Amino acid sequence: MRLRDKVIIVTGGSRGIGRACATRCAKEGAKVTVNYSLNAAAANEVVNAITSLGGKAIAVQADVSARKEVENMVNRTLDEFGSITGLINNAGIAPFVDFLAVDEETWDRTMAVNTKGVFLVTQCVARAMITSGCSGRICNVTSISGEKATSPLQVPYCTSKGAANMFTKVAALALSKYNITVNAILPGTIETDINREVLSRDDARRSVELATPLKRLGDADDIAHATVYFMSEESRWVTGSLLVIDGGYIA
Repeated sequence: MRLRDKVIIVTGGSRGIGRACATRCAKEGAKVTVNYSLNAAAANEVVNAITSLGGKAIAVQADVSARKEVENMVNRTLDEFGSITGLINNAGIAPFVDFLAVDEETWDRTMAVNTKGVFLVTQCVARAMITSGCSGRICNVTSISGEKATSPLQVPYCTSKGAANMFTKVAALALSKYNITVNAILPGTIETDINREVLSRDDARRSVELATPLKRLGDADDIAHATVYFMSEESRWVTGSLLVIDGGYIA
């Protein structure tokens, strides 16, 4: 098992890409904290799926944009598993709104979850890693929308993901002296709860498929497999990297 004895927090781990990452890391031997914001039942389903296979996992509620809740999540993980060796920052929101209709609340909430949340969780986890002397692994699940303006209906989302991509590079520099690596995965279009309604329109789905060289949407497991690499010792000399997984779309 590639992640035996690892302890990993997965934010937004109750559904979609986060669920796939939590499950895949557990199958590789990691103990997992499944973070969720609102849907406790979904998070507990992930935990039950992991434990039914002989793995270890806990579900912890936390709004990643609230420092006290993040600190509680980190402390709960330490109390349960004794250390934290990895973090997958996956929690995110993606409102589809016409630019002239975007209000401050939508803008602020998107930036709070997608950018501030990545900062807060990374900082809190990094402090725990440094205290324990752990050579930790941090992976931010961002988006190709941080590098390419993919939709005029996603101005706050694209902006937040661009900031998260740059944060990845700067955090990698800041934490390198502690032997903590920070990388990002930039998914293309993966069908999840966030975008399923939009993709339910045949024209929307087909346009993305036609623009993708591999001619299909991505699967959550396409991303999860890569997070295993970034959580493992195989990636020990990789930091500050942005790995695009999009079927060739951005190319």
